[in-house]
Amino acid sequence: MPLLDGPLWAPAAIAIGVLPLLLAWVLGGSWHQTASGLLLFPLFLAAVRQDRTVRGLAVVGLCFAAHNAVAITLAAGSPEVAGMFPDAADYWDKQQVWIRTGVDPEYQVMNWLPAHLQLFVGIVVYCFLSLGMVAFLRGFYEVDLMNFYVGRLIDSSDSVAPALLLGWHPWSALRGLCYLLLTWEIASWSLARLTGRTLSTPERRAARWVAAVVFFGADCVVKLALLEPVRRTLADNLAGSP
Repeated sequence: MPLLDGPLWAPAAIAIGVLPLLLAWVLGGSWHQTASGLLLFPLFLAAVRQDRTVRGLAVVGLCFAAHNAVAITLAAGSPEVAGMFPDAADYWDKQQVWIRTGVDPEYQVMNWLPAHLQLFVGIVVYCFLSLGMVAFLRGFYEVDLMNFYVGRLIDSSDSVAPALLLGWHPWSALRGLCYLLLTWEIASWSLARLTGRTLSTPERRAARWVAAVVFFGADCVVKLALLEPVRRTLADNLAGSP
């Protein structure tokens, strides 16, 4: 795809992440998540087809980073934008309870570890069947749960920095990197099987698998180690905390 070769790939990635969101802010609705996912997918698949891992991952990363920045800004400015982000208001309510009390069944190891493993396997299956499209359609939904939560957390906290840096939990960022690499590799594998072409080398495939597994392990370790310190920091930063 010519767009990947020229200087416009970065503005295109930003536009895909931001413009549907801003239009939805004006017009209403949560359709922007599907729109951004569908617009991003052809660029991603073109990069996979050419085995341009660095450029492809940069496109996806820049798109999501720009989307996250605008979504957090909107959520910090007004709770009324919750309608743009399905289920985000409920997620924010649950996170408030966890931050203040430390109580959330989803953060118990016996619950979150099997869920993480199930999601890893699910990404492999669904990305193979959809060439990775499902990951983008679901991905914008998932990150917007966090974006609305972080925006409301910023608005409800004494200091912006801890809310912004720790609201997007460190383990969540590591999980995002894991699934970005995993989505790439599974999409490449699926496209190679579909077209009968050799799209990558065994060495590159092994490196991506290893990186994805390392990020998965780091997600689990960091979550175990930092869950309570992060919660306490966020709780102490909440406006009105004793």
